[in-house]
Formats: sequence, C-alpha cells, structure tokens
Amino acid sequence: MEYRVWEDFSDKKGVISNTHGFLSLYLDGSFQEKWNGYWSPSYKYLDYFAAKVNGVWLNRETLEEACYGETLTLHHETPSLSIKQEISCPDEIPGFKIEWNIENRSEAQKAVKLSFETGIDMRPKTKDIGDRDYTLESGEDGIRIGKNGKDKYLEITGEKFKFSGSGHTKEHFPGERQVCIVPEDIHSRTELDAGETQEISLTFMTDGEPGIEISESESTLRHPELGITFDYTIRSMENLIYDKNGLGVIAGHPWFQNYWARDTFQTVLGMIEAGMFEESERILMNFAEKENFPSKIKTDGSTETDYPRADSIPLFALAVEKLDRHFDAEEELLMRANELLEEKKPEGELVDHDKKGTWMDTLERENAVEIQAEWISALEKYGKDSEKLVKGLERFEDKKFLKDNLENDFESINPALALILLDFKEEKAEKYLEKINGEFSSRYGARTRSLTDPGYKSDGYHTGSVWGLTTCWAAGANLKYENQSHGLNFLKKFTKFIDRGQPGALPEVVNAESGESMGCEEQAWSAGSFVYIVDRYLLGIDVRKDKVIIDPADGLSCERRQKRIRDEYLDIEVNNGEAEVLNNPDLNIEVK
Repeated sequence: MEYRVWEDFSDKKGVISNTHGFLSLYLDGSFQEKWNGYWSPSYKYLDYFAAKVNGVWLNRETLEEACYGETLTLHHETPSLSIKQEISCPDEIPGFKIEWNIENRSEAQKAVKLSFETGIDMRPKTKDIGDRDYTLESGEDGIRIGKNGKDKYLEITGEKFKFSGSGHTKEHFPGERQVCIVPEDIHSRTELDAGETQEISLTFMTDGEPGIEISESESTLRHPELGITFDYTIRSMENLIYDKNGLGVIAGHPWFQNYWARDTFQTVLGMIEAGMFEESERILMNFAEKENFPSKIKTDGSTETDYPRADSIPLFALAVEKLDRHFDAEEELLMRANELLEEKKPEGELVDHDKKGTWMDTLERENAVEIQAEWISALEKYGKDSEKLVKGLERFEDKKFLKDNLENDFESINPALALILLDFKEEKAEKYLEKINGEFSSRYGARTRSLTDPGYKSDGYHTGSVWGLTTCWAAGANLKYENQSHGLNFLKKFTKFIDRGQPGALPEVVNAESGESMGCEEQAWSAGSFVYIVDRYLLGIDVRKDKVIIDPADGLSCERRQKRIRDEYLDIEVNNGEAEVLNNPDLNIEVK
C-alpha cells in the first residue's frame, strides 16, 4: 500500500525498513531530528544525506510529489530535468539503497552532475555524541567508514560514482547537537541527450547480516471508515519486526528499539488476527527460550530479567493460547506458558507486584486492576484455579466503577481491559461503560485518566493523554457488551491519525484535547490492538479449537477478506450485522 503526498512534505515522516535496520526521514527527504537517519537497532550509522544536481539541491523547493509505502519515492523537477529518487531497504542487504532516475526534458544535450553529501554518525543509541575515532578508506567504486577498535562500518558503493578525498568532522543541530563525519567528494557525471534518461544508484551496507523476508499478510478489511487503517496497521506491524537477538517486534519507531515483553505480547494478539502465525510463533519462542524469561530482549544482544514487569507472564500465556487456537502452537511454547503460570501464580487473593511494574510505569500503583484481570484470564484459559483472585477482584469494585488500584485514589481507563478479559454481569458492565464513555472519552480516543479526576492532565503521559492502546481497550469493552455505537466510535476516532505524522502508522500517545502527538509516531501495540479489536470484537470472529464463531456487531456492514485460520482463508461479507461466508474453507463455522 502506498501514500501519495503533494503538500506538507516537511510535516510528515517516513520509516523504510527491513529486518536488519531502518531509515527514518521526512517525506521531503530531510533529516530534522536526531532520531532521523539510518539505524540497525540499537546502533546508529548515518545522520543524513542530501543530493544536488547541477548545483541545485533536491529539497522541498524542487519536490513535486512523494510516494510512501515499502519505499519512499521523491519526484523532483528542475528547469530542464525530471528526477525520481527512490529509497528502499531491500531484504538482501544489511542497509539501504538510493536510486535516481534522471530525465533530460530539454531539447538539447545536457551535462548532468549529481553531487552527494552524507553525514556518518556511528554510535550506540545510548550515546548521544559518538567517539570521533573513525577510519576512512576510499576506492574507485566506493568508500568505507569504520570505527577504530570495533567491527562497525558503513560502506557506500555505486558503479557510476567517483569517490575521493578524506573527510571532515561536522557539527549540526537537528533539534539537538550532533557530530558526524562527512566524506569529501562523492559525485556522478554524465551526458544526456534530449529526452534521454539515466539511472544511477548508491548502496549503503553495514557490518551486519542481510535481513530475512517477512511474509506479507493478505488480510484486508473493506469498510468506509476503518478499512484503510486496518490494512495499514498490518503493514505497520510488519515494518516493526527485526531479526536482532532473535526475531522480535520493537515497541516503536524511531526510538523504542528493543523488544519489550508487554508491548510484544499485546502486539502479537493483532499479528495473530492478521494471520502472521509463523512470525508470532518465532517471536514468542524467542522469549520462551531466553533464560529467566526476560521482561525485555535488547537488540544489542543482551536481555533484561531483573526489571519487575508484572504483566509479562500472563500476557505471554494469553498470546500463546490465542496462537494455539489459530495455528496449533509448538508444544514447547504451551509447556513454557504452563510452567511460568505455575511458578509465578499468586498465592493469595491479590496479585502483589512492584509499584512501578505495570504499563503505567511513571506511576506507583499497588495491586493494579489490569494485572489482577490478566492473571485471572490467563489461569482460566489454561484450566487453572483462579478462585482466590476472582474473590480478590471484588475489592476493586466500587459503586460506579472499578478501582484502578488498591493504594491510590484515582480513576483510570485500566478497568476497560478487565471488561475485555473477564465476564461481568450486564448491569455492572453497563455501569462501568457509562463511566468510560463519559469521563474518559475524548474527541481523539480514550483518556488514561478520568476528566473529573483532580490529577487529570490532557498531556499527562499516564494521567490523561489518549493512547492507541487505551482507545482500543475502550472500543473492545463496549463491543464485547454489545454497546456497538460507542465501540465503533472509539475506533473511528483513532483512525484520523493514520494520515498524520507518519502516514500509515498509528501513534503511541496524543494530547487528549489538541490531538498533538507526544510519543512515537509508529507504535507497535497501537497497530496490533486495532487489528485485534476489529477482528475479535467488531466482526466477532471467535476462533476456537473445534469451530469458528462469527457474530458481528449490530448494524455493521463490511467485507473481511483473507482471514487466515490455521491453513485456511476465510472471506466474510457483513450486511447490517448479518454475516455471510463467501468461500468454502475447511473449517467448522457457526454464523450467529
């Protein structure tokens, strides 16, 4: 899928990736932030690049159109030349490639010189200003920049280019001070007859291994308001998969460059709905096989096992169980989930955990409601006793809502996840949803904190802002209890961000009043949660081991194509809430 952009190029970002690394830049080809550039998580190689043709810089002044999808293609015009610049991250190289197609539109022969400047900044993500201990070797067909005493390097090659000179150090300020080394002279010169076209390219190769190919999901949703977002978020999840310290999904471009356990497992729920079974299994297995079950797998080769993330184990178990219903998961995964649940199962009526061990890790929360619900759900999915924890959940019940936790007196959106994971009586669910749909509803999605709470701030990270995650929770809770209008409305609210910031991606968090993005422009669990809630609760596709139940929301009209279940594909048409299976998959299907 591809976006075509004709204006506001410098306001929109793009990320082109393979499983080795990614290139982050703006759609005008500029590098406005220190997070822009080429990264192989979690190591940076390049700050920026720029090209000029016959002395004219290719920038927003010459740019006519940007096409953004798996590649970024920029169409530039000068008085006599048409220049197409395509940037890609092919699977077969540990880096990226720039290709120029230059057409002489004049009626006379023309000499064309393309001059290229690039700033090399090789440093770990944790070090904002890297050491200046570079080596630089130039040859006839390329240049290689390395780090003294390290195996890190970036190699730039191009058959039709000349490379000469050494290099100089440059300070520049893409928001914050950065330091890079700029090779002296990279250029290509040719003669073009009238109407003639010339193709030239540069390849940027790092010291790493080539990326692996990720199978592209064929899943699609045809719906006038949700369809585009649904399809793009599947592409977004694919964009966030890396093969660094095993296969994983980083939490978000450009700066969350590790595999957080909770973010991963929330995202995998959507990957499974999208039919990305093999990738989901490898990602889950990567966590299962690591020693001491890490709370984070770092792309630098290490793991984090000592940080107290209280939701990692129940979310892992829930993701494995879901994969098993859709795909028959590896026995090793099921055994590991069972083992972890037995080993870490809470002994009493409450799940005790570190106060900063929840997804709201900027707050201290003791006995958090979503952790309690996750453990109850996980234990029940595996046929284990949850009676004590169910009894303990009663302590969270208030007259009008569920308490966020049993220590601090504030009202949060977290009970929405409890509504999704557990079955509440209709009158209780109706009361809780009334609160969510009133005090937590913003024009941009679901707030993290109640509008009436004394601690509410519309731009507070966990105290009032709108998250893709929380918005999907609010949507799912409404849809589960047949409050279709509010559930659909929450999903629609967040679709407006698919065209902003980074087109084709959903952001991490936005200001609840202004809609201004305050975090990553492409967040994994925002994408995964959107796909998960649409398939499971809006379309009502409940995949069980023995059958598939389809029970769409009342009034819904759409088409769901290429829904993968095991090795079969399901096509569904829904008209005003009534579903019809359009093909004949080898599945036991019950349409309600």
